[in-house]
Amino acid sequence: MSITDDDPRTVIKALDSKDGNLWKKFMDEEMVALDKKKTWDLFKMPTRRKHIDNKWVLKKNFSVECKVKKYKARLVEKRYFQVEGIDFGDID
Repeated sequence: MSITDDDPRTVIKALDSKDGNLWKKFMDEEMVALDKKKTWDLFKMPTRRKHIDNKWVLKKNFSVECKVKKYKARLVEKRYFQVEGIDFGDID
């Protein structure tokens, strides 16, 4: 078993795990940091445009002794759903 096999693949699995409270704490910290940096603005979506989905990437960093050293929770965009010329670039 590799170390990365222990990382939760979904938010539900993370929150339902024995470390659920820790995952929630670090997800909350990530949201506060994104808000503090003014990462996004809310606005009404133009018609015929798709929003960019996002997902949580959850990872554990381990020490040499194979103990959890750090929990990392990052909210990332799923930009691979966008199409150039339709969703970004020279569009009207």
